[in-house]
Amino acid sequence: MDISIVTPVFNSVRWIELCVQSVRHALKGRNYEHIVVDGGSTDGTLEYLKQQQDIRFIPGPDKGMYDALNKGMATARGRIFGHLNADEQYDRAGLAHALQKLDQTGADAVFGPTIMLDEHLNFLYLFNQVTIPRPIDADYQMPVQTCSLLYHRRVWEREPFPSEFRMAGDHVWIRRQFKRGWGLTVSRRPIGIFVWHPDQLAPRHIGGKRENPNPDVNRKSFSVKLAKLLYRFRNLINGSTISPRILYYETMTFSGFAELCQQAWPRLKMAREFKRELAASRN
Repeated sequence: MDISIVTPVFNSVRWIELCVQSVRHALKGRNYEHIVVDGGSTDGTLEYLKQQQDIRFIPGPDKGMYDALNKGMATARGRIFGHLNADEQYDRAGLAHALQKLDQTGADAVFGPTIMLDEHLNFLYLFNQVTIPRPIDADYQMPVQTCSLLYHRRVWEREPFPSEFRMAGDHVWIRRQFKRGWGLTVSRRPIGIFVWHPDQLAPRHIGGKRENPNPDVNRKSFSVKLAKLLYRFRNLINGSTISPRILYYETMTFSGFAELCQQAWPRLKMAREFKRELAASRN
């Protein structure tokens, strides 16, 4: 088995079909498995998953998203892992390029930019992460998007996800991987497709409390402020602040078909108006 994609899911009947179809389309012709770990859904998600013959389905309950990821990865057979949430997708060409880059470089993991869409699958912006972060950069920000991150199974085996967290576990996990000295490489083509929508996991789903992935970090310290400045400078040097002339990407649609999309001079940040609307819907 070459590639294992693990998807944690809980009551995501609106999105899970797109996710399954996306993995199926993006990895068609490859030796892969798609493991979906359900946390005890009651909205029709289970019924859909039981009808899919080409996924490995693990029923719940579980202790949350990161416990579900650990369950899935513990049974995975691939040499390369990917973590794709139920409301996320892969771009076929970007995924292929990232897998090639991972094999060519011998790195522990590869990351790249992320396509950001709204709940109707309309383009919002390109999150153009192409600067390889230093360990300190993970102290004050989430330096990579997990849907645009692929890694060798040894990365997870030496440090499983912290299942005591409900929302911030991926940030904590990435910080720990940096402390272990993982080797990162970057693919400049977008890998993952992230969908912003009101039903996403938010603090209101876990009692209104926000989880802090870095309580040991003083964000006002000189070292952190300097790291931020250096990261911005490296972004300028690496071209992450320059919008491509045309962005091509492929997404699964609600009609069940893959659609090749193009966006001229895509914006690189979320529009303020949409950001305010999203924040209001998630409170």
